[in-house]
Amino acid sequence: MENDNSFSLFFTLGIPLAFIVGSWLIHRAIESSRHKYLDNQEAYYRNRIRLTNLKLFPNNCDSAVLVSGSAVIASNYFISFVSQFKHIFGGEMKGYTQLCTDARRLALVRLLQDAEHAGANVVYNVRFETATISAGNSKKQTGGVEMIAYGTAVRECLPMAVPIQ
Repeated sequence: MENDNSFSLFFTLGIPLAFIVGSWLIHRAIESSRHKYLDNQEAYYRNRIRLTNLKLFPNNCDSAVLVSGSAVIASNYFISFVSQFKHIFGGEMKGYTQLCTDARRLALVRLLQDAEHAGANVVYNVRFETATISAGNSKKQTGGVEMIAYGTAVRECLPMAVPIQ
């Protein structure tokens, strides 16, 4: 009889607990992998393509083209669970803050990839747009966040050298 109780206790508590711990470990591994990718990509583009929020660009450029990058990152149950407590007690929802930060960084990296593909060395008028995606039928829970980065990519020509007289 006691063996039967420990068996049912294992199924009642052990399997859900193992599922939660396993899910959390997978989430951390995916998040760590995404951060490594973003760090590498940002370092690659740091000195290759300049970004600015200036609306006007100089006349010494070959062509201008619209470039964009977007990212949709899903929320997870850990973030949703913790945010429910924040609704009761108040405070910053750090999980959602990290979600928005990751989406912004990923959208910006994709914008830089698009600019590099266009042959640009500067992106002017960089802007961000964001939207939340609701989780199923519930309008109260956030299912994820979408971030779009866009701007005008140009290939700036260097000023012509003036001959010394």
